[in-house]
Amino acid sequence: MKKVALTGASGFLGGHAARALLRRGESVMALLRTTSSAASVPEGCDTSRVDFMDPDSIAEKLAGSDVILHCAGATSAGSREEFDRANGLVTANLLRARRAVCPDALFVYVSSQAASGPSGEGPVTAYGRSKLLGEFAVRDEENWVIVRPPAIFGPGDPASAPVIRMAIRGLFLSPRMDRGGFALVYAPDLAELLVMLPDSPSAVGRVLEPSYGRLFSWREFHRILEYGAGRRILHVRVPPFLVHTAGFMSEALAALAGRTPFFCRDKCRELLVCDWLVEEGTTWELTGWKPSVPVEEAMASTFGSYR
Repeated sequence: MKKVALTGASGFLGGHAARALLRRGESVMALLRTTSSAASVPEGCDTSRVDFMDPDSIAEKLAGSDVILHCAGATSAGSREEFDRANGLVTANLLRARRAVCPDALFVYVSSQAASGPSGEGPVTAYGRSKLLGEFAVRDEENWVIVRPPAIFGPGDPASAPVIRMAIRGLFLSPRMDRGGFALVYAPDLAELLVMLPDSPSAVGRVLEPSYGRLFSWREFHRILEYGAGRRILHVRVPPFLVHTAGFMSEALAALAGRTPFFCRDKCRELLVCDWLVEEGTTWELTGWKPSVPVEEAMASTFGSYR
């Protein structure tokens, strides 16, 4: 039995990873911010509060860990600096704490395809840049694996909730684009890969980009949503300039309300990218992992969780 220190256990992907670890009989220590609720941490995890801005606070809880699985991160923030602190600095602090108390522990960093950007030419958003900062910190160390998932979906995903709820009502909005596409990965499948990595020594020091192994167009995604919803869904294709306008208006309204916008111009830029890349079998070759749930069935399960 391995002792795994897990960040993000109260969130979407981290929660799936915690359940996968518990099924394997691992000992899971969920590291939570002092302000995080423990209500959604899976039963069976030990929990501990830490100050992620203080490496000494983290080190107290990491002692004896065999694996550090870093799933936590900010996907929305009010500024580039907030993203950098949440995704770059926290990662560096975890690594500093590891050096102090468990230098041999495997460090698994869940980054994002946004860090590589379209065509692998670099990030186009503040979020992607902050995840890349985290990667730079990881690469300066030893005994690590970086995982760059594309768009993640599955039960409990707050980011896709608006899309799913709208689709349940029979409507889907997407940019009007007829080329390229985006990659997908199902959260429970991705969690299974994460918990396999401590037993995959050939993956150490590598960057993995797990997905369904192909790009999906917005038209294809519409058909997958219809399968998941079990009904016809009206597909409204929005001109790119209106997508940008919606992002600007969302930011303006959020600023007036004094809150962080859920939809912003950075997200618009990613939505309108056509040139995402798909990994050609590296994850399978190094770990033996492949998606186990067909994308249509995975979407049906996602819809079922919202109903």
